[in-house]
Amino acid sequence: MARARRRADRRIPLGPADQGPPERYQHGDVIRSEPGEDAGVFHRRVTTQSALDRYLNRGQIGQRQFDAGAKLYRLWRATGGAPRVTLSYELRIPSGRELSDGQAALRRHLTEVLRAMGPLGAILVHVCLCDEAARTWASSRGDTPQAGVVVLRLALDALGDYWKL
Repeated sequence: MARARRRADRRIPLGPADQGPPERYQHGDVIRSEPGEDAGVFHRRVTTQSALDRYLNRGQIGQRQFDAGAKLYRLWRATGGAPRVTLSYELRIPSGRELSDGQAALRRHLTEVLRAMGPLGAILVHVCLCDEAARTWASSRGDTPQAGVVVLRLALDALGDYWKL
């Protein structure tokens, strides 16, 4: 009975257009309804897609910290650091993949940012780039799992100070 009540609480009233199957809403994701560009059209947006999204949604990090982590992630994506999802039919180069000049410059900037963070750069890579939980980073180092979020906050604050956010 309590389970059915919790599911009913998660339902979001939508506009006239219903998008998506009801099974999507059984996984505990936070889904927000937003008005679209057209009048009367609403879109559903999943707001807990990454670890940073979940920490922000739970109130464990602030908006400034989230913005700093998201900027680091965007920089990493621009360098071509994210794994490809689709197959490429290009000729394979055995020595590795070639970067464009812009990607190489962004890669140098990313390396510079992570070096400036010092030891805090490890948790930034773990949470922001690899999308893992801060508690697993702390556990892998032999620390208490609760220390992970505290160190993540410190690292994101240092990153925000570096970028003057």
